[in-house]
Amino acid sequence: MIFGMGTCSGVRKEGFSRSARVKKPIEFRRIIFEGTKRRGRNLIIYRLQGAEGQRFGIRIGRGTKSAVVRNKLKRTIREFLRKNKDAFARDESVVVVCRAPAEAVNPEQLREELAGLIRSGKPS
Repeated sequence: MIFGMGTCSGVRKEGFSRSARVKKPIEFRRIIFEGTKRRGRNLIIYRLQGAEGQRFGIRIGRGTKSAVVRNKLKRTIREFLRKNKDAFARDESVVVVCRAPAEAVNPEQLREELAGLIRSGKPS
């Protein structure tokens, strides 16, 4: 075992399982075309009820030129979704699309915008 690569007992893994991720392009398309849409300045959130469990997907276009910036945006959005997954129904699939101008926005503004989109999209 390599030093630092082992697992510590008692430490909770805080990620999305494979079953909680939207990965295939056909799944993204289904959620985008059949789901409800909320648009913000830098983000678009698509929500589809009645899916086979709570699932999340993130799409960031290549308009954001730097891979480093794209990955940082994905990490910020993924962390927010993970910490706020109780705001979504148990049978809801969610796709967050990041528009090109988002690379100029700081992470705190991105979190605030995402929180606003989630609140405005709550089913009544």
